[in-house]
Amino acid sequence: MIKRDKIVVFTDLDGSFLDHDSYDYSPALHALERLKTLNIPVIATTSKTLAEIDALNLPFVGQARIAENGTVVFDGYDHNAVGMDYGEIRQFLDSVPDAMRRHIVGFGDMHVEDVIEHTGLSEQQAVLAKDRLGSEPFLWGGDQAGFRALESRAQDAGLMIVQGGRFYHLMSACGGKDKAIHMLITQWKDAEPDTNFITVALGDGPNDADMLASVDYGIKIPNASGHDFSISDARGKIIDAPKAGPEGWNLSMLALLERLSF
Repeated sequence: MIKRDKIVVFTDLDGSFLDHDSYDYSPALHALERLKTLNIPVIATTSKTLAEIDALNLPFVGQARIAENGTVVFDGYDHNAVGMDYGEIRQFLDSVPDAMRRHIVGFGDMHVEDVIEHTGLSEQQAVLAKDRLGSEPFLWGGDQAGFRALESRAQDAGLMIVQGGRFYHLMSACGGKDKAIHMLITQWKDAEPDTNFITVALGDGPNDADMLASVDYGIKIPNASGHDFSISDARGKIIDAPKAGPEGWNLSMLALLERLSF
């Protein structure tokens, strides 16, 4: 049976499709219009909550969304938390020794005003950012030895800590952007057995490394803050975008579509 090729694009938002500071994505519109013309779905794959993604009203083809670093997957019909839900993660935080807990300031510990102060979000955006289902962003105020001890406790509890742009993220070890992508692609392959899915992912942060390594074409966008990260054991091709943010997103996506003869 000859299978038809279908490209699916998974993209980080902050610092990738969206400008890190202004959230503007207009520099990426040329590539996005090309993707829409080709009916290629673009899936937001981000540390943001589902509520935050929905509020952005992004002009993407496709209804699926991957939120909270892959711990929440919306397949177009329903959402699922991967592993522990938010309440269980908060219970873990409150179970660690007081000497460790006092160095942890999570979103669940913050008032809306605190989230605004630490993120620069508007009040409405901060409320949406606190509407969490499967992960907890937090600030760490202790030393490295204490942080390693926290990582060890999290691992023993079936959790892991990933580093984002501004915050660490506590989440189920069975979560992750790469695993969420695999979950969706597996569902789609079952529904469309005559389709060969070509996967593309774009991201600019350490929490995107596994995602970029898991796809056919991983596009590494320069981090606007200058924080580099490495990608190991890539199963496909890793491409370095020529510029940061949506401008780099646009240029690299257009170049890839030309390379793939679309």
